Amino acid sequence: MNAVLCFMLLGGVIYAGLHGNMEAVSQAALAGGTDALRLVLDLMGGFLFFGGVIRLLEDAGVVSALVRVLHRPLGWLFSEPLEQEAMEAITENLAANMLGVSNAATPMGIRAAKALNRAGQNTPTAALCLFLVINATSVQLVPTTVLSLRYAAGSAQPESILLPSLAASGVSTGLGILLCKLIESRRRRG
Repeated sequence: MNAVLCFMLLGGVIYAGLHGNMEAVSQAALAGGTDALRLVLDLMGGFLFFGGVIRLLEDAGVVSALVRVLHRPLGWLFSEPLEQEAMEAITENLAANMLGVSNAATPMGIRAAKALNRAGQNTPTAALCLFLVINATSVQLVPTTVLSLRYAAGSAQPESILLPSLAASGVSTGLGILLCKLIESRRRRG
């Protein structure tokens, strides 16, 4: 991928040089760097704020409570009995995703995927596929990344996306689960 990006960048510079637009290219490069740095600084405030909120929720026991709440419904959702390690990793991953800290959820997701994929098996299990769909569509109670971007962009009401985000992610997760269950039942019959 790096080679493709380097080729595109080099091709653009050569094209600009051949058409006498090198000054515009250098101005755009400098302006782009300045804009990128400004965006990073703006986003940093939002990430620090929401990271602090998530830390407060963890310390208050909200994350642990969410893990306990999710444990039983996920047990019903997965058609095969899961090992304790897999269930814990799945619930922790989904709780972190629901609270908008997807970066923190990644190690738990990897641990869950390893626990769900049986050793030496080259084809994914139905439970692994279902977990990946739920993880990819993850219901977002607090979409911290989008909120941070909206704050950084100067939105008048950045929090106005909370309800639509919850609805959209809930529908996508529900539809994903439904499709996984339909495919799983077809495989069992066929």
